[in-house]
Amino acid sequence: MELKQLESFVAVIKYGSFTKAAQVLYMSQPSISTHIRALEKHLDTPLIIRTTKQIRITPRGRELYNTATAMLKMRDDLLTKWHHEDSNEIIISSSTIPSIYLLPQVLKGFRKLFPDIPFTINQDVSSKVLNSLLKGHIQVGFTGMKVDDDSLEFVPVAIDKMVVITPNTPTFRQLVGTKNAALHILMKYPLILRDKGSGSKAHVDRIFEKLHLTPDKLHVTAHLNEPEGLKNLVINQVGVSVISEPAVVQAVADGTLLKFELPKDTALRQLYMVYHKHDTQSSHVKQFINYVKSFSWQQKDD
Repeated sequence: MELKQLESFVAVIKYGSFTKAAQVLYMSQPSISTHIRALEKHLDTPLIIRTTKQIRITPRGRELYNTATAMLKMRDDLLTKWHHEDSNEIIISSSTIPSIYLLPQVLKGFRKLFPDIPFTINQDVSSKVLNSLLKGHIQVGFTGMKVDDDSLEFVPVAIDKMVVITPNTPTFRQLVGTKNAALHILMKYPLILRDKGSGSKAHVDRIFEKLHLTPDKLHVTAHLNEPEGLKNLVINQVGVSVISEPAVVQAVADGTLLKFELPKDTALRQLYMVYHKHDTQSSHVKQFINYVKSFSWQQKDD
C-alpha cells in the first residue's frame, strides 16, 4: 500500500469521479483506476462500487478513507514543517491585541537589524495560535494566554490592561469618577464579549471570577471574534464591554467611548511570545526569538 495509491483513492471519494481525481492529481484516469485496484487487491476487499452513473463507497472503503485522509494530512503537515525549518522566512501567528499593538514595534526594531529576513504573519485567537504551533504550522506565536504544555516555551513580553468601555452618553458620563463605577456598569447593562478561544475572553472570565460576577449577575447579549466590531457595537449603544485598553485609546480620545478602570489586581494580564521547545529552528528564527527576549526586557526598563 503506497501513499500515491491512497492519494488517488481519497481524491476519487472527495470529488466523486475518477475523471476529476485524475485532473486534480495531474494523472491519467487509467493510473487512478490502477491505484484503486491495487489497493483493493492488497486489502482483499472492495472499496468502491462503480456504476455507469456514480460511484459508491463501501463501509470498509469509508474506514480507509478516514484513515488515509488523516495519514495524508500528517505527511503534508510534516513537509510543511520541514519547509519552514529550511526556509529563511519566519512564520508567525498572533492573537489580535499583540498583532496590532505589540508586533509592529517588535518588527520595526528587528527589521533594522535584519532587513533581508522575510515574514509571514497570520492573526487568530490565542487558542488557535497555540494549536498551529503544536502542529508545526508556524514557528513563533504571540498570545494573551498561557497553557500548561511542557513542549511550549512562554516568554513574557508585555503587560496589557483591560478596561470597561461604554458609549459616551449622559447615562454613563454621570458615572465618571464615581466609586466602583466599572462593577456597577458590568452588573447593570448588556455585555458584549469576545468569543471563546481568545486570550482576552479567558482573562475577562478571570476578572469576573475575582469580582464575584457569576453568570446570573451578568446579561451577556453578544459575542464577537474581533475587537473592532465589539467597539462599534458599544459606540452604537448595543451594550458595554471589557476590552484591552490599547484598542480604545483613540476612540476615548475622540469622545466616542468612555473608559472605566477595573481594580488593578484584576485588570492586568501578561502577553507572551511562545515557541516550541524541541523544534529544530533556523538561525533566523533563533535570531528573532533572542531579539524578542531582549525587547521584552527593554519594555520593562522603560
